[in-house]
Amino acid sequence: MEPEMIIQMIGSVGFPIVACGALFYQMNKENEMHREEMNAFKDTINELRTAIVELTVRLSRDNKND
Repeated sequence: MEPEMIIQMIGSVGFPIVACGALFYQMNKENEMHREEMNAFKDTINELRTAIVELTVRLSRDNKND
């Protein structure tokens, strides 16, 4: 947004309303970024779970052969 548009909005509806709108927009953007981060964490956790299962299987096979 251009500064002139923001000044015009503040003049017509008031600063508290414009500030609430800006904070709402920022909150939605942060929630979207957080959702993406959590999906990345979920994928990483699933990969680690698979690796742990594979290691457990290999270790149990090695212990049976000893």
